[in-house]
Amino acid sequence: MIKPLPVIVLTLFLQILAVSVGYTQESEPLQKVSTSVGIYDVQSPDDIHKFSANEVRQLVHLENARPQGPGILPHPVLVYCFEEKTFRYTGGKYQDAEIKYRLHSPKTIRYGRKYPLVIHLHGSGESGSDNTFSLIYLHAILPLLIGQEQQDFFLLVAQCPQETPHWSFNSSKDGTLDIVMALREHLVADNPIDKKRITVTGISSGGYGTWELIQRYPDMFAGAVPVNCNAPHQFRPRATLKHTPVWTYVYSGDLDGKVNLETIQTAMHAINDSGGSMAYTVPGSTGRIAWGHPMEDYFRWMLAQKKGSWFSTPPGVWVNNKPYPSYLVFLMFVLPLALIVFLAWGTICEQVSAAYQSMCKWFSHD
Repeated sequence: MIKPLPVIVLTLFLQILAVSVGYTQESEPLQKVSTSVGIYDVQSPDDIHKFSANEVRQLVHLENARPQGPGILPHPVLVYCFEEKTFRYTGGKYQDAEIKYRLHSPKTIRYGRKYPLVIHLHGSGESGSDNTFSLIYLHAILPLLIGQEQQDFFLLVAQCPQETPHWSFNSSKDGTLDIVMALREHLVADNPIDKKRITVTGISSGGYGTWELIQRYPDMFAGAVPVNCNAPHQFRPRATLKHTPVWTYVYSGDLDGKVNLETIQTAMHAINDSGGSMAYTVPGSTGRIAWGHPMEDYFRWMLAQKKGSWFSTPPGVWVNNKPYPSYLVFLMFVLPLALIVFLAWGTICEQVSAAYQSMCKWFSHD
């Protein structure tokens, strides 16, 4: 007679072996990839959805290895993740001007559902009239844009004109950040965007623009990530950022003069002392690096933020130099509640039983 337990164990072992072999065979074509061409050639936006999660990760690795910066065009796969759109701005200097911008949208928009919006501000080197340059560095978040790991969200990438290469406000509505705010209102009006899940990030000049936005509109953003820039020396007032969590990244290669870490630490103490939440990270790498895994990390963090939510990941909570995943933050609230229920289970059962008996008597009386 065949015993069932050994048969079950053998079956499970064979299933695991089959899955492992299948995974290896699926990953084999990646060995043939040596450059950012070949299987990554795309002719239309529909082509970007044919890649597996492993292939997307491999493309990110290849893009990380090639030069990045002003004048470097992003990979066609990344360009096809964004639709080029135009918007008529009615400000002062740019009165009735057609402003071009790039927008990534969820692959499938479901009826009745609203999605997060992330606003990305490029560095001064990516200003001009060709807004494909404004996408540079964003290849690091390709796994969030396409493939099996993609997340559904809107991503706005505006661009400064060549004559005004920096992000700033202007009292006469000429400023580049005024255009961003007008774009934000336009997108919210025309798309299913959750107003409680709008976040902003920017690199270098875009980092300064990020600080400007959250100071001027402190109740608008669910979170912010300024990258590779100093923090403002003064806040208007300091308590304005109490409800906007801030997580800033400073790359170690910029600590030799471009970025003053003291300003960031001062800002962090000011925000946290006023009841807000701010943290900063200095990745353990050399050189001026504004792409790679850190960008994917803080984009995931921004997508987890929601104004007024208890379960948004705070930037000041760390495990192995990274923020807690959202489910761990959730457990911080659930576990104490579960412990209370466990300890008071007898009392709870008695109360439920008494309520049930009272209800039965009431129905019997009727």
